[in-house]
Amino acid sequence: MTIRCGFVGLGTMGKAIAANLAPKGLETVVYDMVEAPMRELEQGGAKAATGPAEVGSGADVIGICVPADSHVREVLLGDEGVLANAASGSVICIHSTIHPDTTIEMAEAAKTFGIELLDVPVAGGPLRVEQGDAYFMVGGEERAFEKARPYLEASAGKITYCGALGNASKLKLAINLHTNISFASCLEAAKLTKAMGLPQELFEEAGETVGTLGTMLLQFLSLSKQPEEVVQSEVMQGHLIQSMGLAEKDVGLALDMARENKLFLPVGGLVNQLLPTVYNVDDKKLRS
Repeated sequence: MTIRCGFVGLGTMGKAIAANLAPKGLETVVYDMVEAPMRELEQGGAKAATGPAEVGSGADVIGICVPADSHVREVLLGDEGVLANAASGSVICIHSTIHPDTTIEMAEAAKTFGIELLDVPVAGGPLRVEQGDAYFMVGGEERAFEKARPYLEASAGKITYCGALGNASKLKLAINLHTNISFASCLEAAKLTKAMGLPQELFEEAGETVGTLGTMLLQFLSLSKQPEEVVQSEVMQGHLIQSMGLAEKDVGLALDMARENKLFLPVGGLVNQLLPTVYNVDDKKLRS
């Protein structure tokens, strides 16, 4: 089935997803508040839009990958939003990691326009996504999932259908909680290794051999091998603060879900407080 694709939100992950569409033969229109990623994707065959409204009016399947719940609402709602301008029968895929209740709220709004919505959080990291090896978790109606399948398969290595709308968002929150707890634990173990006079490479080799350190954790640990002046540079700290902010959002949402389900997550709560240390952010800069 030939479909027209749209995409709003060309940050690191969003651009990686959208970059797969036009080269795979899918007519694609994209938008971001920053012009540079739009111009970059134009080189691959995409068309740059002037705003969410134009993306909505020109696509059958529309991906949304913006940082937080408030941004999703801003992109979808209002006269200049995607919903008011998309055709009845189109499908929206929300890739943002947001509260499941927000997903359901947006789906109800979409229904009034005859539009279906899927929650499709993504994992795997931008490099894997750009290489067409994304991991998509999908929640929502199966008919909408099937309509969106050509769009999803353009950048997917694996797709897991999670059932009802909101289920994929719930799964992603659990995965992101586990990821950040894993970051904290392997960082402490690496620090202990070095404090005892052993090279970090020995810890990494042993962890990889016994299966406790996979590719993602090894990539995370690579930061601790950078010179201190590199880690403390303005550019690196800006990147780390942004990554930490997303982690704070995701872990916070996971803890919200735990409270709603009367579940106590003491390790998650502790890691939430330790995220500046986990992400090597200069705490003095956060308070200045």
